[in-house]
Amino acid sequence: MHADISPERHTQPGALRSRNIRRVLRISAGLATMACILHAPTEARADVSSWFTAGGGYSYQYGAEREAYDRATALSFSVGVGTSPLGSVVVGGLVRSTTYFSLGTDLGLSARVATGGFARGQWGLAFDVGPGLRAWKLATNYGHWPLHAMLVAGGPWGLQLGVGADFLSLDGGPAARGAVALLEIDLLRLTVMRQGSTDRYWENPSPAGGRAPRDVEK
Repeated sequence: MHADISPERHTQPGALRSRNIRRVLRISAGLATMACILHAPTEARADVSSWFTAGGGYSYQYGAEREAYDRATALSFSVGVGTSPLGSVVVGGLVRSTTYFSLGTDLGLSARVATGGFARGQWGLAFDVGPGLRAWKLATNYGHWPLHAMLVAGGPWGLQLGVGADFLSLDGGPAARGAVALLEIDLLRLTVMRQGSTDRYWENPSPAGGRAPRDVEK
């Protein structure tokens, strides 16, 4: 004759969501720690790779409530560090902010794996992956805690093209389903990191991390 008011029945969904959010925060903290460890120099005079980009592009994001894709112009900024640019492979991490006009702003923390050429401001590739946070008013319809991945093709003079995708939702809510394409300029790949063929037009006398052996020979 008594109604079942067991607290477990009423708190279980909230507790599950709380556990999922804590899991995302642990992942983010782990990525940040990894980036700090990886960019610590092993020699007193070693330099880290650095990135600071700005750019814009276009995006499609799926809204679960409307069951349709929304289009939005995108504006993105990112900053990060990695291991020495003299290596053939550079590993690090970065923070990215991407604003989808008419929707909202994503904040993400990603691990990055890049080629040495990319880090030195030459031709190269970088791959970023990590969790993000969407604090929009209707973010739960688009994947509140998406997993974001992006492939970045870099060229001389700091220019780069990024193509990314959003998927899953780490809090167990509606999954993110989206894509974005960005044309960016990396101000550090353009200046302090730059070396190689562009020196004949605008010499960088002391690139961060030193010169790659083949450039020294030239």
